[in-house]
Amino acid sequence: MKNFTNDNEQLQDFRDALITRFGEPAYRSWMFDLNVEKNGDDEVEISTESPLRRDTLVQRFKPAMHDEWNRLVAPTKKFSISVRQKEKLSRHAQSVSDNSAPSALGSDLFNVPGGGAKGSGRSGNFEEGKTAKKFYGLNELASPFDPRSTFDSFAIDDTNRMAHAAARQVFVEGAPHNLIYIHGRSGIGKTHLLHAIGHEWRRRNGEGTCAYLTHSDLTNGCVDAVWSNSILSLHKDLLSQRLLLIDDIHLLGGKNRTQQEVLNMVNAFISSGRQLVIAGEAAPGRLGESDIHARLTDRLAGGLAVPVEPGGVELRNEVLKMRAEGASTKCVIEASALDYIAEHFPHSMREAIGALNQLLLVYGEAETTVGRSEAEMTLRSRLTSQSRVGTMEDGVVAAAEAFGLTVEDIKGRAQPQRIVKARHAFVYVSREVLKESFPRIAGVLGRDHTTAMSSYRRAQALIERNEEFRTAVEKIRIAVCG
Repeated sequence: MKNFTNDNEQLQDFRDALITRFGEPAYRSWMFDLNVEKNGDDEVEISTESPLRRDTLVQRFKPAMHDEWNRLVAPTKKFSISVRQKEKLSRHAQSVSDNSAPSALGSDLFNVPGGGAKGSGRSGNFEEGKTAKKFYGLNELASPFDPRSTFDSFAIDDTNRMAHAAARQVFVEGAPHNLIYIHGRSGIGKTHLLHAIGHEWRRRNGEGTCAYLTHSDLTNGCVDAVWSNSILSLHKDLLSQRLLLIDDIHLLGGKNRTQQEVLNMVNAFISSGRQLVIAGEAAPGRLGESDIHARLTDRLAGGLAVPVEPGGVELRNEVLKMRAEGASTKCVIEASALDYIAEHFPHSMREAIGALNQLLLVYGEAETTVGRSEAEMTLRSRLTSQSRVGTMEDGVVAAAEAFGLTVEDIKGRAQPQRIVKARHAFVYVSREVLKESFPRIAGVLGRDHTTAMSSYRRAQALIERNEEFRTAVEKIRIAVCG
């Protein structure tokens, strides 16, 4: 093992290179807390505190990060990204923020007319004598917009026409500012619409008056604000925006303090005539299944709630065509290759785009034409490893059948061993077979992502020693994958 500390000058050069390559907003959102866990001759392990950041880094940035490490530090064969154990202080802050929330969800912490907040801003949960964490502010908290996700690059058909019209209504002169809630399953264009709204807003109004926040941004913001005694600053920052875009609100299930602040902010935005656009996987009436509080779901139901449905082959083909045309590559992707991807990756638009990105990675720098046969050859392994035909909801149903339970049993709060094992089996299959992230798995069960991680570890142990459990897991896998 090489002698390498996290104060090493090479690591700082690596971080600087990431900022140069990906931009400061992406670095602040996804890479700001990177540390080196291992640095051997053949293996480097980089860690982050957040499972969500780890998943995003692996999916979007890992190959380029590996290139930068090889270029600046030392060549290495294996480059991995892990989640490190959070510091004790951070775990306590999370507990204070999300599990010790006041019972009255809608307490008025916002002063709408002045855009500020009532009260001193001092949190009753903050412990005297503790060293306060720094509150970074909305600019550091908010996530960046994807430059590719604009209205021009959004393909429209009957499955998303209503949601597209609702998004465009934000810019209709004289139209009332209203809460817009866009809902539908993962990977079908909700995030694209939020980013498109953000890009159009900034084109018309300039930067500084709109922000995009994921569920993780909101949770981290509330934790930091409580722990640093800066709730007042968080409120002022949020209310300084004329447009706020919030993604994956269903993943706030069980985070009571964060939900409280979101509800307060929603009420303040509506009362002051500001614009809110929120996205989630479930219709307002079903958000309670994800442990979203009734008062918050009621607010979403009272806005303009519009669904996005999964698109067909034609829509996927249109999206892929626009992505291929916008890619900076030397190769030419034929229509037949796009047809192949659209036909064989039907589960979500994100999955199809991922397949196209893999094709561009292989052929992008070659002056060649990529047809159906090249696509089939290149993506064969991807189809083999991702040959799922089901969703996590299918996995819940399969787990209930494998253990002789109901879906309500698995999503409920009861703790008999058989029900608990069924949850463990569901989490294991969702993680290993469906390749889902822990926050998304937890969202289906209405739990926190740390609970899903613990369940996954328990499932691993059960598989090693319990044949009956292994058999049940295999039944669920077959039901999900066919």
